[in-house]
Amino acid sequence: MTLFSKAGTRFLVAPNENIDLRDLLPVGTYTVGFDKMSGSFYLDSIESFEVKGKVYGDTNRRASRILDTFENRDNSTGVMLGGEKGSGKTLLAKKISVDGAERGIPTIVINQPWAGEGFNAFMQMIEQPVIVIFDEFEKVYDNDHQEQLLTLLDGVYPSKKLFVLTCNNKYRVNEHMKNRPGRIFYRIDYKGLDHAFIVEYCEDNLKNKDHIESVARLSVLFSAFNFDILKALVEEMNRYDETPQEAMEMLNAKPDSNDSSAFDASLFQGQQDITALLEEARWYGNPVNGAAIEHQNLEGVTDADGDPQWDITTFGTESLEKIDPATGQFVFVNTSGQRLVLTKIKESAPAWQNAF
Repeated sequence: MTLFSKAGTRFLVAPNENIDLRDLLPVGTYTVGFDKMSGSFYLDSIESFEVKGKVYGDTNRRASRILDTFENRDNSTGVMLGGEKGSGKTLLAKKISVDGAERGIPTIVINQPWAGEGFNAFMQMIEQPVIVIFDEFEKVYDNDHQEQLLTLLDGVYPSKKLFVLTCNNKYRVNEHMKNRPGRIFYRIDYKGLDHAFIVEYCEDNLKNKDHIESVARLSVLFSAFNFDILKALVEEMNRYDETPQEAMEMLNAKPDSNDSSAFDASLFQGQQDITALLEEARWYGNPVNGAAIEHQNLEGVTDADGDPQWDITTFGTESLEKIDPATGQFVFVNTSGQRLVLTKIKESAPAWQNAF
């Protein structure tokens, strides 16, 4: 039996056995393509995402909440996941897709800068709930193309979609997508692995448990110690039965000597707190390279005008006595008995949280 399929003013002729019509898009993972000959978009099946092994941190909880919110809301929901590679954002996007499939929701992956009326119309033809993942969004879409997507993300169309955008550089994301819950309902910024995550992973995977705290201390030397670094470090330590310092020697993972993290500085002479003598009680840099700090002369020496004389005391790497991974604290003690305590400044809670 022959069937005739009408497309605009054209009829396509095909044998019945070549036609497979569905009321709904089957659960699976797809990417969007464009047929230049027909001038139309289409979906192409690709391999579905997998999440293997134990999932650490908040990934399961966050994926569940995002999907629950999406199903609870009447219109589309946007989610932006920001952070450097290996920070966990891609894992969360995959987990959303995998868990969404269990709930009967297909996933569409966008890996080309499709935008404009034709693309919007095509996406609206898919009326059932779907997850739409824009991976490395700011790399695929320049600012002009991002502007053209705003209408799609606004949720003004009747179809219901969960838009998931991953980005490495949040500063390249269009400003009209920030602080606009109507477009992007959730925004999660990934920074580095916390102490609890590192310890839990090492408890499960590191053979020599005696090195767990050493791994945690090493992580503090990085501005953003990500999962890729942790996984590779543990793998190398297990393979050669090495300490973290030995395993790091050849790994493509080094503390950034140019990192300018901020620290609160405290200075002690013996047991006496002389922090008030510091020129600035905040220090910037990477303590793995040592620290130099400016302060008033400890003997009270002044200049000709009677103003305090300023000295600089340097604490070399050999004087680094202690690293506390839980607090991000570095303790230096020099041969003169002076003790410098640098405490990494964590991002404070947003001001609005303190307003209630």
